Amino acid sequence: MGLYIPPWRALSRLEHVCPTGIRIWGAHTVNGLVTSGGDREERTAPHVVVGDNTQPRLRHRGARGTSWKTPGVWRCDLEKLSSGYQTRALSDYGRVLQCPGCGHVRRYSCGRRLPTSDSSCGRTRPPWNVKFFGTDDFALECLKILNKYSKAQEEVVGRLEVVSLPSLLPRGLPVANYASEEGIPFHEWPDIGPCDQFDVGVVASFGRLLSEDLILKFPYGILNVHPSLLPRWRGPAPLIHTVLNGDKMTGVTIMQIRPKRFDVGPIVMQEPYPVPPKCTSKELEAVLSKKGAQMLISVLKDLPEHLRTVTEQPKEGVTFGPKITTSMSCIKWAEQTPDQIIRLERAIGFVMPLQAVWMGAPIKLLDFVEVSDSLITSDFPTLPGSIQYLPVPQIMVVCCKDGWVGIKAIKLRKKMSAKDFYNGYLHPWFVKKSDIPLEECRFYTLHLPPKSKTPKQRSLSAGSMGC
Repeated sequence: MGLYIPPWRALSRLEHVCPTGIRIWGAHTVNGLVTSGGDREERTAPHVVVGDNTQPRLRHRGARGTSWKTPGVWRCDLEKLSSGYQTRALSDYGRVLQCPGCGHVRRYSCGRRLPTSDSSCGRTRPPWNVKFFGTDDFALECLKILNKYSKAQEEVVGRLEVVSLPSLLPRGLPVANYASEEGIPFHEWPDIGPCDQFDVGVVASFGRLLSEDLILKFPYGILNVHPSLLPRWRGPAPLIHTVLNGDKMTGVTIMQIRPKRFDVGPIVMQEPYPVPPKCTSKELEAVLSKKGAQMLISVLKDLPEHLRTVTEQPKEGVTFGPKITTSMSCIKWAEQTPDQIIRLERAIGFVMPLQAVWMGAPIKLLDFVEVSDSLITSDFPTLPGSIQYLPVPQIMVVCCKDGWVGIKAIKLRKKMSAKDFYNGYLHPWFVKKSDIPLEECRFYTLHLPPKSKTPKQRSLSAGSMGC
């Protein structure tokens, strides 16, 4: 079947090119037979169907089945033409034929003549010309393996180009840096360069929604390497929410991109992976990025076959992992349990440290650890945020919902150990000298002001903002 023809597309003109030479333009079914155009388009213009060794034919309004008014041109048997082909629904625009051999798709504006040949969409086996969209370390592993297989003896990738986002960081983005070092042609979004000579697009951790027009520029569509078992954790931060929610199982999904929404396309390949105990999201990223890169190459080695056997995502079990915000780092001592606080640090600690308020000033808390119940005595205060120092393990313990959590380091003006913080701010001598009420010597929740919303800029290539 080859390329999956996207059902969201209301195609007014479609040319389907395959090695047999059969071309369909605006095809749909009438009385069980394959004809051309849709009911809505039929009111405005005739449509063309081209069979092997035939000339274009026009179907006029009111024609049914194989009743065609085509004086001066050859006819073709539509039943025979559709034999061996599969059809897919296009909403209320009817159905289109899909070739079991390759499924290359080309779209043409209204009134444009069919070309007699199209060499750019005749490729049915590797090496593929690939345009890669990515930004971070997770995407970098996919780009590295694509670059490797463009030079290997078993050539899977032919031409390779990269699209990444602009960066305000002095060090730049990993994908852009690697492309520059390796001499891979590079484009900065929203400039994506020409796509006419590329067979397939690949997206990994890109963070921009790709438009329908862009997706249809690639004969085999655009693949997304997503680090979760979709439909769980759709969205821009699947790894963080996997760790944050204590999932025992995760994985990698390779799916086809669809426009207007993130991570809703059909699944091409999916493999589960157990979440290691006490791992951070950064550690999980390192493992799944390599796994996803290998899966991507496996798909590209037999791309038409994998696209022929795609499966739609189940409607049950859908969850969304939104982008992380600074407010997520503010610990809610009265609402979060020790396990939740520790998972929060493992999930986002590599991006931003957890925060609280100490004596009216923001403070950053580092290196959280579990606390044994045997270390907690009955004389400890029970107000959320209350602090005690344990000299033997040299940690501070803080009261939270349903227990205590340990902290090994703090950053106020500078980073210091729990022991140094106790000697400087919690020692009885300091508390007595500073004349601070004992009940005030505790951490409070930091409340950040809501982030002001700015109008979203829509680029020419963006649908409204994948993978």
